[in-house]
Amino acid sequence: MVNLIAILGSDRSPAVFDGLTTHLSIRDIVALTRTCRSLRSLYQKLVSKGAWNINDRLKRFVNDPGGFRKKLMELDGIISGGFALQFMDRVHWNGSDLDVCVQAGEKVDAFCRYTEEVEGYDLASRKVGKYNWTHVDMVHQYDKEVDGELVRLEIIVTRQHPIHSTLSTYTTALVNVITGNHAYSIFPNATFIKRQTYPTRIPDYFNGVVLTQKYKDRGWQFIQRVPKKKKATKELDLGQRRIGDKHTWKMALSPILDDAANDAAGALEGFEFELKKCQGFDDGVALEWLDVVATRQAG
Repeated sequence: MVNLIAILGSDRSPAVFDGLTTHLSIRDIVALTRTCRSLRSLYQKLVSKGAWNINDRLKRFVNDPGGFRKKLMELDGIISGGFALQFMDRVHWNGSDLDVCVQAGEKVDAFCRYTEEVEGYDLASRKVGKYNWTHVDMVHQYDKEVDGELVRLEIIVTRQHPIHSTLSTYTTALVNVITGNHAYSIFPNATFIKRQTYPTRIPDYFNGVVLTQKYKDRGWQFIQRVPKKKKATKELDLGQRRIGDKHTWKMALSPILDDAANDAAGALEGFEFELKKCQGFDDGVALEWLDVVATRQAG
């Protein structure tokens, strides 16, 4: 009888391999790579076999995933939010949107035109003035019907480089970024191995109860205290970090039929940020959160 190691460590049963690995969590994959020499390269094998296929994920929202990704690269746009988390976790949530962050000015104007003229979306609404804490000026909501289903693409208009917005979201599990050719998770050990997430701004009723409940229902444990240095994974240690450092989960995405784009380094590579512990009170209750602040582009 063929055992599990023989199936996962070779190419002799591709259909069985695919069937088994589809159900593996990130934690399972990491654990298996540590069991024996034969499975040490399991993660790389899954990547090469398209276990994280960004084009397949984007097909629900766009007609031309390659062209869409190339446009992201041209305009320094990034994908974040729930879509990025689902992509890296290899799960799908019904009714979820695609969030794209683009800097205000000519870049977002060009991306809005592309969304309407090339991808056939219609502007549904604009939301203004409620996003000061996230470096966001406005959100454009675009809708279109795909195979009888209404899908939504939200263009998040940021005052500075879009990474400032992603780093200032309300919880660490959502600090994941997809560029045209790379995907990054900033807190992968906490998010995908420990299934824990920490507040990244003061946990008021909306982001501390309403929004967090969604992710509790999806399997994440919310930790209300910022860990002391060295008491948890070092990715959460206070102080300076950079995107692409040893704590970052970085993944090269599938080619987009453009040599220059495929050869380009990650657009966010080396972007520095600082982790700070913040404390405050809400109705007399002491609260803590982890402030994640982009500081500067390295080099």
